[in-house]
Amino acid sequence: MKMYIIRHGQTPWNARKCLQGRSDVDLNENGIYLAELTGKALRDVTFDMAFTSPLIRAKHTAQCILAGREVPIIEDERLIEISFGIYEGCCYAEENRQVPQQWIENFFHAPQDYVAAPGGESLDAVEKRTRDFMEDICSRKELQDKTILVSTHGCALRGLLNSIRESNREDYWHGGVSKNCAVSIVTCNRGEKPVLVEENHIYY
Repeated sequence: MKMYIIRHGQTPWNARKCLQGRSDVDLNENGIYLAELTGKALRDVTFDMAFTSPLIRAKHTAQCILAGREVPIIEDERLIEISFGIYEGCCYAEENRQVPQQWIENFFHAPQDYVAAPGGESLDAVEKRTRDFMEDICSRKELQDKTILVSTHGCALRGLLNSIRESNREDYWHGGVSKNCAVSIVTCNRGEKPVLVEENHIYY
């Protein structure tokens, strides 16, 4: 099995540095453009199916990449983005920060100290459900010879990749949040440990 795991294209909230989480924000024009460019770069990849977060920005990205192909797209809740609880929609840029500085600093730079906002989701929970997705998909006999697109989000994507390598919470982001439409490639044979072949490849 070969998986192409992608972070969704840019949204208006990405551009303003606002926390999206479970908020259902669609791609902006640039996000559509980036997804289309990525789709053109992957036009020679024969995808058998796609799994996507149920949020529109991830689904729309998958649709752009697979445009013109008859590839089934399956929504999976385990690929949804982390919830930021009461801070959903709040901006974190220094010039107009609407969240506590230490809280957002911990999220991006000291994840071992991150505590979910009221009503939000913990990194433990993100890691658990994304690991469950990875183990589930890699164990399915019927998918062993398939090429799969996985469209998800920054934090959830990191959970997926961390589930297949040795890492600690301090290194959750492994160098930073993936850029919009960055693609990571994972291969997996049933009964064997998945292998990260390429990480955060940009096609634009």
